[in-house]
Amino acid sequence: MQHLPIYLIILGLSLSAADRDPITGVESRPLASPGQRASNLYYHFSNFTADDRYVILAVDGQVHSYEVATTRLERLTTGEGVAAAAAAPHPRDKDLTYYWRAGVLTELNLATRNERQVGRAPAAHWGGYGQPTFSPDLRRVTLSYQKDDHNWEIGLMDLDTGACRAVVSQGFRIGHVQHHPLEDKIFYVWETGGYAPQRTWLVNADGTANRPFYARPDPKMWFTPLKEWVTHEAWIPGTGGMTLIVDKVGILIADSEGTARLLPGDYWHTAARADGKVLVVDDMPGNLWLMEAATGNRKLLITNLRGEKRVHAHASFSRNGRYVIFNDGRKGEGVSMIDLHTVEGEGWWK
Repeated sequence: MQHLPIYLIILGLSLSAADRDPITGVESRPLASPGQRASNLYYHFSNFTADDRYVILAVDGQVHSYEVATTRLERLTTGEGVAAAAAAPHPRDKDLTYYWRAGVLTELNLATRNERQVGRAPAAHWGGYGQPTFSPDLRRVTLSYQKDDHNWEIGLMDLDTGACRAVVSQGFRIGHVQHHPLEDKIFYVWETGGYAPQRTWLVNADGTANRPFYARPDPKMWFTPLKEWVTHEAWIPGTGGMTLIVDKVGILIADSEGTARLLPGDYWHTAARADGKVLVVDDMPGNLWLMEAATGNRKLLITNLRGEKRVHAHASFSRNGRYVIFNDGRKGEGVSMIDLHTVEGEGWWK
């Protein structure tokens, strides 16, 4: 076992008071101090530990934890080679978080601060290994990397042995790799930075049945000519469905093979509460909303969140649905949190 230096255990900072939105009156609390560059983890899973005690986030290039009850921010890693934004809290073990350091997947125990090197990924031609997501049996995690000048690969790493095996290779840049929360299959996209001839894909975890993922009840709604007009996809943990954004058209709520329904509107990102009943959604002007998935009813939470920095909100819920965190550009590059128990209104999100 490797032990972190003692100063990392005792280092902690109690952070500033909550901000109140001038339009909605909703309070949000910054998770890092002014001047620190903070970002939440990608929102296709909860950034909270399994017991919702901590938020795991990236601050100034290192992995940090924010304790919800005490508002204390602590640095968990130090040194070179840390891929802080690719950290991943374990979905059931409250003490474990994983992150990449120089191509090695590292397991960090939050209770003891012990670290274990799980395994080394295959050599990447360029770049990193993506954010690991967990198989339904919690025995494996995904990784994705560029193999050579023209090919990208998805692999699986065994959390006990560190052994890696390939799942699928493609001649295009792979992104947004997400193991399904309930079924042994993996979602991924053809990442172009824009639109792709076929963006969304599924493959079984054993490498069989590599196939397009479609969610288009009306092809005229889904496609521009020869291009798939969809982005920002995330599995719904409790239902096995998926939320997707159709650019300038609306939100799709799909099942695990792509059949979907549409909630119309011009939105940018969305993520579902674990039960799939409530969404947190942002739009390009910088408003953050709660939305009822069944009806599209919505409540405005935060305005002008892209005021100073044009951040991607990448909002997501705590595992119990009480809290929402989001990238907050109102005072720099920060992360803020809302306690939904303090938000007044119709109450359908509680």
